[in-house]
Amino acid sequence: MTGLLVLLLGAAVSGAAPALAIDDPTRPDVRVTHGPSCRPGGIVVEVVAGTAPYDVRLTTTRRPAGEDEATLAAQGSVVLRTGDVAPGETIDPRVEFTARDGSGFAYADELADYTLTRPTVADCEAALSPPPPPPAPPTAAVEPTSPSPSASAGGTTAGSLPTAPRTPRGTTTPDTAPPTTTSSGATTTPSAGGATPVASTPSRSADTAAAPAPGRPGPSGTAQVQPGGTVTLHGAGFIPGEQVRILLHGSDTLLATATADRDGEVRVDVRIPAGAPAGLATLDLVGADSAVSTGVDLRVASATEPVAPARGALSLASLVAAAVALVATAAGLVSVVGLQHADRRGHGPVPTS
Repeated sequence: MTGLLVLLLGAAVSGAAPALAIDDPTRPDVRVTHGPSCRPGGIVVEVVAGTAPYDVRLTTTRRPAGEDEATLAAQGSVVLRTGDVAPGETIDPRVEFTARDGSGFAYADELADYTLTRPTVADCEAALSPPPPPPAPPTAAVEPTSPSPSASAGGTTAGSLPTAPRTPRGTTTPDTAPPTTTSSGATTTPSAGGATPVASTPSRSADTAAAPAPGRPGPSGTAQVQPGGTVTLHGAGFIPGEQVRILLHGSDTLLATATADRDGEVRVDVRIPAGAPAGLATLDLVGADSAVSTGVDLRVASATEPVAPARGALSLASLVAAAVALVATAAGLVSVVGLQHADRRGHGPVPTS
């Protein structure tokens, strides 16, 4: 029992000794003011003396003999510095004190909380570089369909009028009155000698060309497509290489997928479900990695509503109208030539003296 009491008393004394040392007004006080950073240098320590003078030395595990030292007068202060710390190097400092009163008393402050590592070059570059600009918000649009190729030489394209046949050489072209336009929009060309006027019907191809085509904006500015039709979408603002999913807004219906190129853009053909209801619809483009999304509006035409052909395409009605006008023009010219020959036979030979 007595031995146990001695051990407890010894432990209490040893535990109180550091507190007595901390409260000793003769001892210096140590404060670390700077540590390793991206700037050149190392650890900087400020030492403030108490009522007794001391010899002070700053040591590290890399230089146990000391990095810096000074003599500290009573009530004075000194600043100690280590040498430069290399990028990525860890340094463990401690401060050693030796009393100058001739007693030979010495002790050390281990600075246990100041084992420090200087940042690497890469870390410093990342820390000092300006932050990257925020990514642009994603965008999406419907690309218009390509126009049909122009008709071959000698053909008739949408919006043009048929070409009348040329008059053969040696044939006299009769004088005709200026053409007139009827209230219905047809153009009447009178013929000489009382021949039947030739009427040509204006082509409706120009009106057809002005109508919106699949993938082109309709009257409201929204691209239109029939159920089961295909549109080409162009999206931007995604992470290069990420998968982009195209969904029908408000549902989990996956219509298509695409991979963003190195510029973060996608181009993909999307088929509208055959059972899609008529009216406005939205296609969502969603990035799998970035989780960003954007939408594009479409107008789904009803099953009975025809979608006008693309600009440059010839409709059947325009071809029929052009053919009728061409036949009527040719018939009128033949009639004029026949009347001229009949008139000459009616006068007979011209008498000579």
